[in-house]
Amino acid sequence: MSTSSPSQGAPAPLRPGSRVAVVAPSGIFEPARLEAGMALIASWGLQPVPSAHLGARFRYTAGTAAQRALDLRAALTDPEIDAIWFARGGYGTAQLLDAAPWTALGGRPLIGFSDATAAFARLSRQGLAGGLHAPVLHSLADLADGPSQAALRALLLEGLTPALPGAQVAGPDRVVEGPLVGGNLCVLASLCGTPDQLDARGRVVLLEDIAEPPYKIDRMLSQLRQAGCLRGALGLALGNFTRCDPPADADYSLMNVILDVLDGLDLPVVAGLPVGHGAENHPWWVGAPYRLDAGGLSPLPAGWSA
Repeated sequence: MSTSSPSQGAPAPLRPGSRVAVVAPSGIFEPARLEAGMALIASWGLQPVPSAHLGARFRYTAGTAAQRALDLRAALTDPEIDAIWFARGGYGTAQLLDAAPWTALGGRPLIGFSDATAAFARLSRQGLAGGLHAPVLHSLADLADGPSQAALRALLLEGLTPALPGAQVAGPDRVVEGPLVGGNLCVLASLCGTPDQLDARGRVVLLEDIAEPPYKIDRMLSQLRQAGCLRGALGLALGNFTRCDPPADADYSLMNVILDVLDGLDLPVVAGLPVGHGAENHPWWVGAPYRLDAGGLSPLPAGWSA
């Protein structure tokens, strides 16, 4: 598996001086941590552009829905903005899905993860490119490890999309190729029954989560399966499930639980990918074609077709 390569469907690399809108559609962030993230990307040569209501607070979100929608619309429709970066995850993006002109993204990078999964789901439903699953600015400088930062910098500035190594844990020994979708399991489960629920047909699905006990992982995976969201999937890739371990005296592992829910799907399941809420959070393009084999995921180059 190659370590990195140009990927089909990826936007053109950013350049020194590229303007990056910093938006907070989700939870309240710690200002010092956000400043550290913005300083880091400024050291890469990018120019962070704070949104008008950055720093606002309303209950458990970074401003009212109206404030957050205004900032998101402004970033999406500003022709001088080259990329849009989530300040933080948490919750709130789902409130804005119908308020934002997503088609105005125009293939520019929309960077984030966790709650950004809701935005990626809307992009997928509308057939839009540009979703980049990667650390939010709030955790980029002090949580993402050096390899994750380096992989993201190389992707954004050099156009090099990293491979995501893992190991097969279940299913047939089969190599599959297709668009990669998914993200945070909790957010995807919350979208079941909405127009933006996961559609895995002809796609590879990547899942990760944080701070959910195994019975909740079971419940959310079962919800995806029972809602038909995994029907027609080509394969499943599992990132990190941070702080999702069973009790110390349990006679089962989280992987036991996951594989029980997935039993009977006849899909290759590869686990341990460096994606999620921990220090390892390597970037991947939502909707871009990847190859899934026993060693993980690798981006497919230009010219790939289903």
